[in-house]
Amino acid sequence: MKNFSVKVLCEIAIFAAIGFALDLLQGSLFGRVWVNGGSIGIAMVPIFIISYRRGLVPGIMCGLLLSLVQMLGGVYVFQGKTFDNSFLKVMGPFFQIMLDYILAYTLVGVAGAFSGMYKNSESSKTKMLAIILGCIIGGTLKFIVHFLSGGFFWLDGYSKFAGIVSDNWLYSFVYNISYCLPCIVLSTIIMVLIAKLHPEFIIPDASVDKNEVINNEE
Repeated sequence: MKNFSVKVLCEIAIFAAIGFALDLLQGSLFGRVWVNGGSIGIAMVPIFIISYRRGLVPGIMCGLLLSLVQMLGGVYVFQGKTFDNSFLKVMGPFFQIMLDYILAYTLVGVAGAFSGMYKNSESSKTKMLAIILGCIIGGTLKFIVHFLSGGFFWLDGYSKFAGIVSDNWLYSFVYNISYCLPCIVLSTIIMVLIAKLHPEFIIPDASVDKNEVINNEE
């Protein structure tokens, strides 16, 4: 129950709000570059921080909360060629919203699976490896769901990106990797710097535990 204390729930809400603000900022800056959605920024960093601070479930909860708040501003469902399939005409909007709006940021919280590896290791190299692996895997999962959504729902044959017509899966791969990869790299670098310079952001109770030990010895 410790992971679901009022303190932890408040942290989840705060970091989700920070992530939402960063997502809005980067979207406003790069909206003209990726007209069908996507931007370069560090909106994943708040989710990564709470994931390492509190673990897998709080990390996923933070990503989900960010996704739900993001949806309050409206959702955009695009009916590409895939909607010619009768099944997707009915269920397509649901799956597209799940991929683009629900799962994208929620899966970033999977980085929390490496929280224990980071906190329990005494090796600085292992700690950095835990940070890098978690950020890469969390960011890659976000890319995968955008890639799948692009391939299933955004192929209309009328758009172009980097000279590629939006009538094949290569378009979805190139379009989504063009902003997801820089986001993953930037977020990973920032998380490594945080872990090196301000580890208390990731192990918030370390100083409290130390003080308790000192007081008990006295």
